[in-house]
Amino acid sequence: MIKYTIGTFSTRRMFPGREEGKVLGLDFFELMSEPHAGAFSLFGTTHILLLFFSAGIICLVLHWVSGQGAARQERAIQSMAVLVPVLEISHAVWLYQAGVKELDKLLPLHLCGMQSVFIPLAVFSRRQYWQDYVYATSVLGGVFALLFQSGVADYYPFWHFQTLQNIALHLLLILVPVSLILTGRHRPHPARFPVSVGIFLGVAVLAGVVDWLGNENYMFLAYPPLNTPLVWVYQVLGHGGYLAVAFLLLAGMSLLLHLPFLRTEGRAERAARQQG
Repeated sequence: MIKYTIGTFSTRRMFPGREEGKVLGLDFFELMSEPHAGAFSLFGTTHILLLFFSAGIICLVLHWVSGQGAARQERAIQSMAVLVPVLEISHAVWLYQAGVKELDKLLPLHLCGMQSVFIPLAVFSRRQYWQDYVYATSVLGGVFALLFQSGVADYYPFWHFQTLQNIALHLLLILVPVSLILTGRHRPHPARFPVSVGIFLGVAVLAGVVDWLGNENYMFLAYPPLNTPLVWVYQVLGHGGYLAVAFLLLAGMSLLLHLPFLRTEGRAERAARQQG
């Protein structure tokens, strides 16, 4: 069984050949191989303030978008959608400049990283199944990444490229799909949820192949993300049990996000019958 310590499953395993990072005098773009002395702690004061700040930004942006005309709403959503791959590419460039040259370590194959492909597809193609998939996976990914800050909290200071890029990316992962719904461009439905599950399983197979060939941990298929309750699940139930529980939790919570739309649709149908 794998013993968990801070940093065991972040840069050390990803980049075993790198030198240890500085403890003091951290550069804004330095890739850490050890927890920094000034790192913000999980659910510490900085993290709690960050969560409130993120919630405020989400509310302000959604309020602003919902109050705009159709053309400006479209431009705002498209701009946010473009920023997602820009931020993901900037992260890959940062890793490369920091000395990570292996291609298999630079691929956007985490669940959130892959939204750099799926969110632009959902926004610009306007295909319902892409919008459904983004809503089913992106919102939860953004929320849990901000909440648990795996690989960032207890490792990097707040004022660091890794931290700020992580926050900005996951805010967008929440903002884009919710904006599509608020502006009437998308309406999820539980009946279409199995299609999203199918897409998820397809990309998980792709990530799993890369994990197997390159000894990576994309989509956290090899081991769970740090700072999450899934670490305990992994330790108690092992790898197979962890994967089963993680999938059921993700699918269950994602399905719950669809249920309010079933209720509102039912009320709308009853109102239409009464008017008829």
